[in-house]
Amino acid sequence: MRIYILITLLCCTFISTAQISKAYYPDSTVKVYSGTRELTLAWAGGFNNPQFAMGDLNHDGLPDLVVYEPSKMVKTFINKGTTGNPDYRYAPEYALNFPPVSNYLVLADYNCDNIPDLFQEGGTGFSVYRGYYNSSNRLCFSFYKDIYYNNDPHAGGAANAYNNPGDIPAIVDVDNDGDLDFVSYDINGGFLNLYKNMRVEYGLPCDSIHIELKDRCWGKVSQIFYRTHFMGTSCDNTGLKQTNDTAAKQTHSGNTPCLFDWDMDGDYDYLDGSVSFNEMTFLKNGRIEYGGPDSMVYQDTMWQSGGTTVSIPIWPAAFNVDIDQDGKKDLLISPNAGNASENYKCIWFYKNMTTPGAPDWQFKSDTFLIDKTIDAGTASYPMLFDYNKDGKPDLFVGSDGFRQSTGLLKSRIAYYENTSTTGHPSFTLRSLNFLNIDTFSFQGAAPTFGDIDNDGKTDMILGHSNGTLTYYKNIAASETVQPIWQPIMTTLTNDTGGTINVSGKAAPFIYDIDKDGKKDLVIGNTYGTIQYYRNVSTVPGSIKLKLINNKLGNIKADPNQLIGCYSTPFIGRIDSTGRDYLLMGSNSGNIYRFDSVQSGDTTLTYPMIDTQYSSIDSTYTYYNHPYSVLGLYDNIRSSLTVGDVDGDGDYEMITGNILGGLNFYKRKLNDYTGIPVVNEDGRVNVYPNPTADILNINWSGMLHEQLKLTIINMQGQQFYSETIPANTQHTSIDVNSLTTGIYVCIVQSGVNRYYNKFTVLR
Repeated sequence: MRIYILITLLCCTFISTAQISKAYYPDSTVKVYSGTRELTLAWAGGFNNPQFAMGDLNHDGLPDLVVYEPSKMVKTFINKGTTGNPDYRYAPEYALNFPPVSNYLVLADYNCDNIPDLFQEGGTGFSVYRGYYNSSNRLCFSFYKDIYYNNDPHAGGAANAYNNPGDIPAIVDVDNDGDLDFVSYDINGGFLNLYKNMRVEYGLPCDSIHIELKDRCWGKVSQIFYRTHFMGTSCDNTGLKQTNDTAAKQTHSGNTPCLFDWDMDGDYDYLDGSVSFNEMTFLKNGRIEYGGPDSMVYQDTMWQSGGTTVSIPIWPAAFNVDIDQDGKKDLLISPNAGNASENYKCIWFYKNMTTPGAPDWQFKSDTFLIDKTIDAGTASYPMLFDYNKDGKPDLFVGSDGFRQSTGLLKSRIAYYENTSTTGHPSFTLRSLNFLNIDTFSFQGAAPTFGDIDNDGKTDMILGHSNGTLTYYKNIAASETVQPIWQPIMTTLTNDTGGTINVSGKAAPFIYDIDKDGKKDLVIGNTYGTIQYYRNVSTVPGSIKLKLINNKLGNIKADPNQLIGCYSTPFIGRIDSTGRDYLLMGSNSGNIYRFDSVQSGDTTLTYPMIDTQYSSIDSTYTYYNHPYSVLGLYDNIRSSLTVGDVDGDGDYEMITGNILGGLNFYKRKLNDYTGIPVVNEDGRVNVYPNPTADILNINWSGMLHEQLKLTIINMQGQQFYSETIPANTQHTSIDVNSLTTGIYVCIVQSGVNRYYNKFTVLR
C-alpha cells in the first residue's frame, strides 16, 4: 500500500500589495540589562517550541545557530565568538535565505561538500534542499527532491518515506557508512522504520540520495501507550511484525525520537519523546557490546532517573547539537506541543561530559538562551511610557501569560527602565512582576497608558484574554511625579454599569478619537476590529465610557479571516510627517496602517495605506521575506509600540509576537538629509485568478529598469523565472504545466519584492 498524505487547498482570490513603503529596519544597538548582566539576545523574539540546528551561515568557519519554531518562523544566530567559545547573536537577515519550512528543520550535509543541506516535512515526509553559499557568502538553499523508495512490493510502486505529521524524525548516518539515513515512526506510531540510504552501496555520486525501506522495526523495539517500550521486537521479510502484534494495535502517533551516541561507543542510542508524557524515555543500543543489528537492550523510562529528570509539560523533543562548541554534541530539549506547553522554562540544556564508555550528561539549565532574552511567555504586548518622568520612554511588557502547573496561563507585567545616555541607548530590567498583578491571576495583560478619568494624570488599563479590562487609577499627587496606580475596577464597566467585554483578546489603547479634549478608549479583539468607547465623563477623576462603534473606521485585521484575527492598535506619530496614524497588529503577523484617525470624525472609513507596514512581518521577524505572505504561518500574532527610545529625535518601533518575545526596529534615515529613505510605490496585479492556462501580470510604480519575475509553489519550489524590462508594465505567462494548487507570483524591483497569490484550477 502506498503511503501518501495529500492536502488540497482551495481559497478565495487574494491579492497582496503588501510592500508600499519601508522605513523601519531591524536594529540591535539598544542594549538591555538585568542588573549588570547584558541580555545579549534581548530582541530575538522569544521561544516557545524551539527546534535547534547548527550550520555555518556566513561561511566564516564557525558553526552558527538556527532555531525553528514549527509553522511559525526560522531564526538565525551568528556565532560572534571563537572556536570553543561561542557567542550567538541574533541576525535575522540570514533567515531570508531559508525556504518555507514545515513541521521540522534539520541541517546536515548529504552531498559531501561540507555545506549544510536542509531537510523538512514538505508534502511527503522528507523534502531535501541543497545548501550553497551565494556571492555574499550567505548560506542559501535550492530544492533537490522529496524522498521516495521502490523496494517494497506491498507498496505497488514508489512510496514516500513517511513521517507522521507533528513527529520529528532522525536524519543521521545510522550504519556509519558515510551517507545519511532516515528513521521515523510508522503511521501508527509503534515501530521505527529505517529508510537506508544506498548511495554508498550502489556507488552513486555524492550529490544523490537513494533510499530503501530496510527495517520496519529498527532497534528491535516497539511502544504503546506506556513509558515502557517493548524490546526484542522482530519483523519478517515482508515487514510484518512477528512480536508484540497486539500491542502494536494500541500505538499512537506523536513521537520525537532523537538518535545520539549516549556512551560514545559508536552506535546510536535514542531519547524518545511522546505526546502522552512530560518525560522522555531513553533506550540504549547494544549493537557494539553484543554484535548483530541495532537492538535496544536497556531503557530508562524517566531520563535521567538518576539525575535531573526531563519534565516538560506535554511532548518533549531532544536535539543533539554541539551548542557549546567543545567538540561534543550536547542535548537541548524543548516542548513540541504548540501553544499547549511550558512557554518560559522551555529550553533544557544537558552538557555532554561523556568519555568513551562513561556516559555523563550534566543538566545545566531549563532556561538556556531564554535567560538572555526578553520573553514574557506567550503573546507579548509591549508599550512605551515615561514612568519615572525623566523624559525617556520606559518599556512595559505584558502577555497572554506564563504557563502554570494547572495548564492555565497567568500574566505579569515586566518593567524595563530606559537608562539611555547620549549615544548609548539601553533598558534595564526593574521588575518582572510590576505591581504584583499576578496576584489577580489575570489571563492576559495588554497594558495601555493615558488619562482616562480626566484628572490630568496618566492611568493604566489592562486588557485580558477573556475580553474584559482592568482599570488602574493614578493616585499620585500630580502628573509630574511617578504614577501610583491602584486597581479601582478589576472589571471595567461602561456608562450604564455593564461590563465592557470585546469577546476575547482585549488589546486597549487610550487616545482622543473625537478630538474633544478627553482621552477615549479603543480596544482590539479576537475579531480583528476596533471597538470605540467615547469618554463622556463630566466630572474630573471619574470614568464614564460609552460605546459608540463596534467597528471604528470600518477596519479589520486579516480581513480574509473571520475570527482569531487579534487586532492590537497603536495610534500616534511614527514618522516626520507630523500626522498620527493607526497601526494595527494581527494574527498573521502583518502590521496594517490606516490614515484619517486624527481627523476627529468617528464616522469615517479609515483608508488603509499598508497591509504590511514597512514590510515588517513577525513570521520571520525580519522585513521583506518572500514567503511572509504565503499564508503558511498562522497564529503569529503581532503587537507594537512606537516612540523615541534613544532620544535622537526620531522613532523606534518594538513589536511583540506569539512567542512572548520582542523585536526592535529603528527608523532608517538618509545620512545626509535626515529625511526617511523613500522607496518606490509599486503595485502588482495578477488575473484571471483562478486561472487554467494564462496568467496576466500588470505592474506600475517600479523604479528599476529590470524586474525579476518568479513563480513558486507553497513549498517554495520555483517553476518560472525571468528578467523583464520594467517599462513594459505587463507580461503573460503560460501556466498549463502547473498542477492544481496555490502559487505565488513574486515581482522584484531592486531590493523591493511584491507578492500575489494565485490559484491554478484544472
